[in-house]
Amino acid sequence: MNCIDAVEGTAKATLDRFLEFATERRVDASEYIQNVKTVIDGVLRFVGNNPEVSERPELIRDVLYDYAKKIWLANLEKPVDSESEAEPAVTVDREYQAYCYDYVFDHGNYPR
Repeated sequence: MNCIDAVEGTAKATLDRFLEFATERRVDASEYIQNVKTVIDGVLRFVGNNPEVSERPELIRDVLYDYAKKIWLANLEKPVDSESEAEPAVTVDREYQAYCYDYVFDHGNYPR
């Protein structure tokens, strides 16, 4: 395993655990997304300050951004604890939620 794989794997594990935490604590989506951005920015800062890890830190940004968005969207479709396992999860407009995720990540708040 090379250094960038270790950094990426650690960041993904952090994002996974943070999503679990945010779901358990019912963290507001905009707060969650801004915290995800903070994690990704921290990884980029580390990689940028350590050029021996990767010559192209923007690649890890794209990988982590796409990963975090994918797991967040998938989590929206899971049933809430209070719902019965037999009942289907609420239908989520993935396109709209993806748009909102992108917007909040870039602007810090929901589109108006």
